[in-house]
Amino acid sequence: MRKKITARDLRAAEYYQLLERLSLRQLPVVCSAPEDIHRILALRSASLLEALTEPPELLRTGERRIARAVVTAITSEGRNALARGSRHASSPLRASSVQRA
Repeated sequence: MRKKITARDLRAAEYYQLLERLSLRQLPVVCSAPEDIHRILALRSASLLEALTEPPELLRTGERRIARAVVTAITSEGRNALARGSRHASSPLRASSVQRA
């Protein structure tokens, strides 16, 4: 019997997918898509990559937004996570959101 894939599993796969795609790029890499920046912040918090972000902007709605993040390195912990591999399905990262710095 196969394990049911949960929303948490799908989110983890998206984070792993981004880490994997970033590891294949020549660093530094600039990301400007809000969903990618959110994932980069989480990956940075987990010590899987190093990234610089612009200061948050306060929008008229009261929300805070970070315009871009620059991924500068994949950490050894991130490389170890990539080496262990993933059993999650992956979806392509939009090319428009990731650019070489």
